[in-house]
Amino acid sequence: MKKLLPLVIALLIASNFSSAKNLGALFTSKNFYSPELGSYIEAYLSVNGRTVEFKQGENGKYSGSIQISYTISSEGGVVYHDKYNLLSQEVDDKSNVNFIFLDQKRIKLANGEYNLQLIIKDNNDSLAKPYSVNQTISLAFYNNIAAISDIELIESHSRSDDTESVLYKNGYLVVPYTDFYYPTEMSTLEFYAELYNTHKVLGESAYLVSYFIRSFETKKVMSDFSAFTKQTPKPVNILIGRFPINSLPSGNYELVVEIRNQQNEFIAGKEVFFQRFNKVYAPVVSGVPDRNIEGTFAATVNDVDSLRGYISSLRPIADPLEKTFLANQLKIADTKLMQQFLYDFWSKRNPIDPGKAFNDYNKEVHKVNNSFGTKLNRGYDTERGRVYLEYGPPNTISKNYTEPSAYPYEIWHYYKIKNQTNRRFVFYNPDLVSDEFILLHSDARGEINNYQWENVLHSRDTQTRDIDQEGVNNSEDYFGNRAKDNYINPR
Repeated sequence: MKKLLPLVIALLIASNFSSAKNLGALFTSKNFYSPELGSYIEAYLSVNGRTVEFKQGENGKYSGSIQISYTISSEGGVVYHDKYNLLSQEVDDKSNVNFIFLDQKRIKLANGEYNLQLIIKDNNDSLAKPYSVNQTISLAFYNNIAAISDIELIESHSRSDDTESVLYKNGYLVVPYTDFYYPTEMSTLEFYAELYNTHKVLGESAYLVSYFIRSFETKKVMSDFSAFTKQTPKPVNILIGRFPINSLPSGNYELVVEIRNQQNEFIAGKEVFFQRFNKVYAPVVSGVPDRNIEGTFAATVNDVDSLRGYISSLRPIADPLEKTFLANQLKIADTKLMQQFLYDFWSKRNPIDPGKAFNDYNKEVHKVNNSFGTKLNRGYDTERGRVYLEYGPPNTISKNYTEPSAYPYEIWHYYKIKNQTNRRFVFYNPDLVSDEFILLHSDARGEINNYQWENVLHSRDTQTRDIDQEGVNNSEDYFGNRAKDNYINPR
C-alpha cells in the first residue's frame, strides 16, 4: 500500500480532467541517467480526486483508493512488473474533494527499447472504466558521451535535504507537471533537466547552457523566450529554468535545452513538446496552413457536425501533433479552420488527389461503424475499430463467443503490419452486455502487451484466482480452452 503524497496542489489543470465517472488521470515518463546506477525512468501519475469514488470508513470519514499496475516489457519478455494501491487522505465530506492523487516511481532499466503498460482502476467503483496507457520507451545513455536527460515540466521546486522523498533530486523537491497543455490560467512554464558527462568532453572549461521556446512547426525561436547560464563541467549538472508565458500566444511549441562549448559549438540538445492556449492573445492555428480551399473536397463539407465527425474519425491514423489538435483545439475551432485542417490532413497523405484519399478512408470508417459500433461508441472509437483503421483488415479472425469459462473473444492475425510480421491482437468483452470488445493483448510493438492475457480471458468463472501473480499462467487448466491454439495457429 502507498499513501497519497502529502501534497495539496492547486487545481490549475482541473479543466483538463474529465468530470465524468471515469478516472481523470494524466501520465508521463522521463528518461534519466546516474553515473552510479546507469539508465532509469521516472514515471509521473496524477489523478483528479474529484473523479475518484470515496468510500466511508468505520470512523465516518471518507477515503479513496486506486489500484496501479505497471508492466514493462521488451522483445525478450517482461522485465518489470509492479502492482499496488494508492490511498488518499481521509476527508469529512466527499463532495468537497480538492486534491490530486500524485504518484512517482523510479525504475532502473538497461539501455534499449521497451513497452510500458499502465492500468489504473478505482477500487471503490467497479463500474468506472479503467484508465490505461501504452507507451514506447527508448533509453540510450553512455558514460563517455555528453547528454541531456529528458526535460521534465514541473509544477514547482524547493530546496530540501529529504533524500527519502520520491520527489527528491539533487538537493531539491521537484513536483512534476504531468500534462503538456498550458491553459490561459497558467502564467509560468517551469522545468528541470540534468546534464551528463560534460567533464569528460569539455574538461575543466566552463560551458554554456542555453534554453529557449521555439515554434513546433517553423522552429523559429520566440522573441523574449530565451535564456542561458554558464556551468562548470561535472558528472551531473542540473538545470532548473522558468519562463513567464503570459504573453506567449496560443500554439504548439518546443522547449529546447542545448549544451555549447566556449567556441559556441553544439555539444548536445534535448527538446520537449508543449501546447499553449491563451485567451488574451489571438490563437495561432498551428499545423494548419491558412490556404485557400475553394473548389476542394473540404469546401463542400459545410455542416459543423459533419466536420467534427470526419475529423474525429481520423484519430486512429493521426500523428501526435494532429492528435493534439483533435484533443485541444477541435472544440473551439470554427468551420473554416476545420475545413483547412481536413484538407491539410489528406493533402499530406495524397498530394495529387487528397479528395480520393478522403473518400477511400471514409468508406473504411463506414465499414468499421457498421461492424464494431456499439450503443456507447461509434465504430472508430472502439478498440477493434481503431486497430482496423490503423493497420487495415486482419488476414484472419478467430471468433469465440461461447468458450467455457472464457469471456467472448476474438483473435486477429496480421501477416504484416508496417515493418512487423506475424502479429496478433486479442480482444475480449468482459461486461457481456455492451458488445464493446477491449484490446487485452498484442505482440505488436507499441500495443498493450499483457503476459497474463490467457488468465484474464478465462477469469469469467474463476474470480478467486490471482491473475496478477507474476509468472503464473494456468490457462491449460481451463476446460475447453482453445485460445492458446487459436493464438499460435491462426485460422
